[in-house]
Amino acid sequence: MTINQSEAKRRAIENWRMWRLLLSDMNITYKDLDSMDDDDIMEANAALDIHIEQQKNKSKK
Repeated sequence: MTINQSEAKRRAIENWRMWRLLLSDMNITYKDLDSMDDDDIMEANAALDIHIEQQKNKSKK
């Protein structure tokens, strides 16, 4: 059964912490995400936040 667009969006929002990593420039694959536990995913997102902030600060200089 195929899900409709609103269900797909709901699920994407619910799983955003994983999709965010997959869509980032961190080269994390779906297989990588599948092997990560919740703590790994949270840490990777924190690292991505730090990286984004560093890039913003670098571009301000």
